[in-house]
Amino acid sequence: MHITHVKYSGRRVDQDMVCWFDMPMKTLVGEYFNTGDICVYESTLLLIGKRSGGYDLNIDEPVNPEVVAMLKDANSVIVLRGSNYLHEEMDWGYFDDWLEALDLPVIACGVGAQAETQRAISLSAQSRRVWKLIGAHCQTIGVRGSFSASTLHNNGVHNVEIVGCPSIFRARDRDLKLRHAPNGPKRLTFSVRREVDGNYAIDPVEFAETQKRIIAKLDLVSDLYLSCHGEPEEKAFFYRAPAAVEEATAKLVKQGWFDHATGATLKKLYENKLYFYDRPSDYDYYAPQFDAALGYRVHAVLPALAMGVPAAMFDYDTRSRELAETFDLPLYDPKEFEGMTLQEAFAPAGFEKFQRHFAERYDRMKLFLENNGATTRM
Repeated sequence: MHITHVKYSGRRVDQDMVCWFDMPMKTLVGEYFNTGDICVYESTLLLIGKRSGGYDLNIDEPVNPEVVAMLKDANSVIVLRGSNYLHEEMDWGYFDDWLEALDLPVIACGVGAQAETQRAISLSAQSRRVWKLIGAHCQTIGVRGSFSASTLHNNGVHNVEIVGCPSIFRARDRDLKLRHAPNGPKRLTFSVRREVDGNYAIDPVEFAETQKRIIAKLDLVSDLYLSCHGEPEEKAFFYRAPAAVEEATAKLVKQGWFDHATGATLKKLYENKLYFYDRPSDYDYYAPQFDAALGYRVHAVLPALAMGVPAAMFDYDTRSRELAETFDLPLYDPKEFEGMTLQEAFAPAGFEKFQRHFAERYDRMKLFLENNGATTRM
């Protein structure tokens, strides 16, 4: 099976391991990139079966007839990794032209809509064209939940199937069993998200203030660690680069993240108990060292669950709501969570439906990939 990768994130180290692009440390630390994109990309590769080769197609470049001929001769399959593609501002470059020229099968898995609330999204003319072309070259488009499915339906694309996100299946363990700590979690990892705007939260300022309070309170009642997922300031602390830390501290103070109320606690955690990774397989090692995972990063929660760690999300954007609904996961309003104990938040009963239906959803993802022409290792 030959694969043409579209919207690839990072570089493949081998058949199914991915890390961020090779770059100088100054660039790695100083520039933002989203480790969630890398996780979805690698998770998709982990599920798809043995491959004879792969090609990274840059859809920001115009159609090249020589590349078209090469990929058609290889009988390639176009694989579009899941991401937040369904929104008004999406720019597809020349992807519609490539789809027409290649006329090859497409696997689109884990596609999602993005908005601050579950509202109607009117896609651009180019986006509608892209999705209609994708729909014409696959049996079904795999979306992460009902909001994404309805968004495509409302924009004229109807061969849609809810499969969730491949990241939750990355361990390829159909018999997954969550490991619940007796009397609730004691050691906790919390995924931080400062990078947020009006597309993710109705009130970004309140979003940040609530998050800081939650972290400070959790530090009082648990052995708390933080994970960061791409922001340069957090990476500066992780890599302990003195000049970069000094600059990051000044910026976080100016932005009010290190404030008079919780700033000292946050800075102490950043200096001593902050984790960053640019290989999803490293997070597979990190997450199982904790009793539970919590936070604002979907792709810290789902990979933790894949490793058998009870994990929960906060209700702050359409992705968290949609995935919690798809997989029957606990979803907490941040302000309501402030009044809960960890024992209440991670009670095994809250994960009962997730656990009961996991094998069924695993099989659904496997069947989706097979029906769209892929062999799998699931």
